[in-house]
Amino acid sequence: MAKPGLPSLLLYKRDASPPSCAVMMLGDMLGLNFEYKEPDLLNRGHKSEEFKKINPMGTIPVLQDGDFIVSESNAIMKYLLNQYGGSARERLYPSEPRQQAAVDQCLFFNAGVLFNRLMAVTLPTLFHGLPGPSAQQLADIEEAYSVVEAYLKDNTYIAGDRLTIADLSLGTTVSAAQAILEINKDKFPRSYEWLTKLHNEEVFKKINNPGAALFGRSMNSFWRKNKK
Repeated sequence: MAKPGLPSLLLYKRDASPPSCAVMMLGDMLGLNFEYKEPDLLNRGHKSEEFKKINPMGTIPVLQDGDFIVSESNAIMKYLLNQYGGSARERLYPSEPRQQAAVDQCLFFNAGVLFNRLMAVTLPTLFHGLPGPSAQQLADIEEAYSVVEAYLKDNTYIAGDRLTIADLSLGTTVSAAQAILEINKDKFPRSYEWLTKLHNEEVFKKINNPGAALFGRSMNSFWRKNKK
């Protein structure tokens, strides 16, 4: 529930976008007031000259807070916590150096590896007629799942004993990736248990789970069309 007295923040997002879902979930947890704009990704609205004036990379999500604009979901989440997180900041992004490094490790892994492997399937599907993931693409995603499994070796959540923004970041990407390759619960039991736990969190039920389902329906629809 939004808290009175907080500013209205403008978020450029799409519901089927894992990074957008991560930011929206954090906003919900902090009780922030978001207004939304949704660029038309299929018609490459995010690559228009107008949108690139807002974000030169032409990606979503993008947050506008008054005259300040920041893109990249991990940067947006850190900004929101620093600016508006209050007492929740320490819980969701701890300041203790080793705990913070564990969170950052997961954030960077998601941004640099797992999300890129999701996009390696998604973008060719949407824009280049890919009829389905290749064997190599599936192997690459499974390899990334093995890293998630390793991170969970001694942890209840992805970066420790409580939910942090690392779970929001990785959790949304892994949720969407189920449409491409479901986690094998026998091969990756910790990952399967962790994802199930996240999906039962109220904020995941409200925002992530519908977004991941929409992503899956979209991908399957395009694969069917691209096979014809």
